[in-house]
Amino acid sequence: MRISIKFISNLVIGFCLLITGCAQPVSDNPGLTKFSEYTFITSNQTSLICEYSGTHTTIRRRGIPHFINLSILKMPIKVKCSKENYWDKVIVLTPIRTFNLLDRLALRHNVTAQNSNYNRASVGPLSGLPRKLHIVLRKNSFKSTEERDIYYAEEAKFTRENWGAVASKINKNCQMKKSNHEELSLNIDYAACQKAKEQIQKLLRDDLIRLEVERRGSLIE
Repeated sequence: MRISIKFISNLVIGFCLLITGCAQPVSDNPGLTKFSEYTFITSNQTSLICEYSGTHTTIRRRGIPHFINLSILKMPIKVKCSKENYWDKVIVLTPIRTFNLLDRLALRHNVTAQNSNYNRASVGPLSGLPRKLHIVLRKNSFKSTEERDIYYAEEAKFTRENWGAVASKINKNCQMKKSNHEELSLNIDYAACQKAKEQIQKLLRDDLIRLEVERRGSLIE
């Protein structure tokens, strides 16, 4: 009887998740591994509209939080979220199960502050896509230039700190074991580390440039 009840309960949860997203599986719950393809989307903004686009398919979701099965979309997946009086946010998701952060940076793979710190527990075991994705949009409407400038100064500080944390993590992984028998120029790991560090600096510059463009383009009420 207990087995039957458990089976029916799981069936109902699965059906509810597929149809309405009312079930909320927890990523570390072994009893819900069948839902491992689902990603939990959350945000600090309400009334957010998000579109998930694969090669041939687009899915639209309203309201936060929600669950979405990203595995039904062909890679790469473009996530675009929008809300009135905020800048749109566009994220490109690619599977990351095969490469660690150092490899992805060295190989010039798509890396953003949004996907730079995933660990094994936060990545779906089948798709290599994140189990949890937090979407944050930036304001584009302010009451005064002072308010705008303070806001974007905080955003720039956060961006520098975030990429700084990633750079620190890479530096720890790139501690060289110097050898008397091997020139640094011939060391593949050293070259990969240098490329990764250069890529981080480029990504930081790109983010700061984008911030300045948004700051200048923001509206003053």
